[in-house]
Amino acid sequence: MSKKAPSPRRTHIKEAHTVMQEALLHVGDSPAAAGGKNAQVAAHKRVASAVGVSASMLYKWREPAERGSGHTNPLERVAKLVAATGDDRIVDWLAQQAGGHFVRDEAGTASPLLARDANALVKEFSVIITEVVSAAEDGRVLPDESQALRVKWNALQKRTEAFVRACEKGAYGTSA
Repeated sequence: MSKKAPSPRRTHIKEAHTVMQEALLHVGDSPAAAGGKNAQVAAHKRVASAVGVSASMLYKWREPAERGSGHTNPLERVAKLVAATGDDRIVDWLAQQAGGHFVRDEAGTASPLLARDANALVKEFSVIITEVVSAAEDGRVLPDESQALRVKWNALQKRTEAFVRACEKGAYGTSA
């Protein structure tokens, strides 16, 4: 089997202004905004109105802080609020508003043994699948069963994220 060529490592973390820019550009990409630049301007005005700021403020939030309005964009403010309070419930609430759930990463838990770590994740996933099947055997899943599944699922998400981050950092297979 031939060895794969190394690829450049990338981080999945974007700058807050980049996320804002992509989100605002995406609003202009909707089918309702098929009318080009005018439709995008109208979409941005609708977003600005819904948020209670001017359209020019939205554009300023799309720029790096040092080139912006001097006002920290909302994403950066939330990050500062979480850091100042040390409370992840703020992020969890935001994730729930978006239809998700926040799970903190377990950084630095991956070993340099790719096969062992990958197999451990597959094994843990199969255990959860077995427990889902077991919980659903009687045609219903009770609240205590769903809570136990949530705890195990969150733990697996943390370990999987740590594995993927280790991959991104080049922890597996970087030496000859």
